[in-house]
Amino acid sequence: QVPPSGSSPIQQGHSTPHEHASSSVPSSSYTTSASSDSGRIVDMSTLARNSTVLTCLAIKARTLAQLPIQIMWEDEDGKMINAFDKSIPDRDRNKARSVYKLLNHPNKFQSAYEFWYQWVLWYELSGEAFTLFWRKDRNATAATPLEMYVMDSTLITAQITAARYPTYRLATPSYGYTQDEPLGPQEIVHAKEMAWQGSAGFNKGILATLLVGIDQDIDNYASFVLQNGAKPTGMFYTDQVIPQNKFEEIAARLKNAWASMVGSRVTDPSKPGQGILLDNGMKYEALKMLTMQDTDAAKLKEQTMIRIGALFGVPHQMLGIGQSKYNNTQTMLDEFYKSSMMPIIQNIEQRFGNALFDGHPSLSIKFDIADFLKGAPLDQMNYATAGVKGGILTQNEARQYIGMPRHDDAEADKLQEPKGDASAIAGQSPQDTGGGGNTSSVGKTGRDGKA
Repeated sequence: QVPPSGSSPIQQGHSTPHEHASSSVPSSSYTTSASSDSGRIVDMSTLARNSTVLTCLAIKARTLAQLPIQIMWEDEDGKMINAFDKSIPDRDRNKARSVYKLLNHPNKFQSAYEFWYQWVLWYELSGEAFTLFWRKDRNATAATPLEMYVMDSTLITAQITAARYPTYRLATPSYGYTQDEPLGPQEIVHAKEMAWQGSAGFNKGILATLLVGIDQDIDNYASFVLQNGAKPTGMFYTDQVIPQNKFEEIAARLKNAWASMVGSRVTDPSKPGQGILLDNGMKYEALKMLTMQDTDAAKLKEQTMIRIGALFGVPHQMLGIGQSKYNNTQTMLDEFYKSSMMPIIQNIEQRFGNALFDGHPSLSIKFDIADFLKGAPLDQMNYATAGVKGGILTQNEARQYIGMPRHDDAEADKLQEPKGDASAIAGQSPQDTGGGGNTSSVGKTGRDGKA
């Protein structure tokens, strides 16, 4: 269970995006590199060094990487059952076990968390992610791969053959494979974030060249100001015309006087706070240090960060910017999970499921997203209680939801008759989307406790 001969993931690793961005594909490709009207070039190197872009990607990568993975089996009635259940046919259960091991132990050099974190970074950064399946027999499509690796998306190109099947060519040797031999469709899982023409994925960051370019230029400008901006407290000047030799004499005298004044505590403690006598029409003008606020660049930076967050589907509140339009944090997370993370999860489940379960149509991959929308412990308890009272959940289903063991009492597996107004659950809010919300009773009852 090691990579092919001559390959070492530790020695080769994955090249950083800026090492090969310009050499792997033509610079004229607008999905790889683009230039704004002001001349700022945005490519994979720029995206990989942009703090706002990387912050957005890190939020999504951490969210996905921590999810547990399950293998499910669909029966004839369409009911999904855990594939490790003893009622599942041995052939499917054995396949599920081998795929489960691969997904949770992708290779000898990465944990599952590290693998999926890296996978999401490439998926979001370049618009497409390439996963290499390593088998002892490269053409054994039905065999479960022994290991899988995330490829450098800038070093691999998808090509459609005359038979309408994709092949994948490398720009440089990687994991023991060379650019002289294409990789077959059974060896690569090619997932596209923004699919285009079926064989490539758009790069969102480079398509938004102006936006990312502005954000990067503001960072460069702020760094320049802080390191090289004017820092003196003032300057001496005169409206008179002074000969060069006289100017040098005055400048030297002022320099010595200034040093004596500001350094008098060290040079001569007996002269604290002494002044400077100005002559020859000399004047003193205080200077302020140049700041980001002087050019409204700080506000522009905030706006670009908000727009980049929207580009990658990350609420700007999760970047620590601005006030939330949501009534609570959980509602914001609900929207983020549903609109940004669920599409990624579904794409992974479908792409990897099709590639790994050839000949096993009843098996599928499912990320356990139950914890996504649970909310705070009090919200979970309110949901479970309302579900049991409303006759929607059994006691054991509610206990399982909040992470408690099943109860042995047979009544715990029976639905109760709905009690009270089951259609109105305390804590509902027009903005709630599945978790959280106001858990107070104000709104259903008056402040005096009367309905």
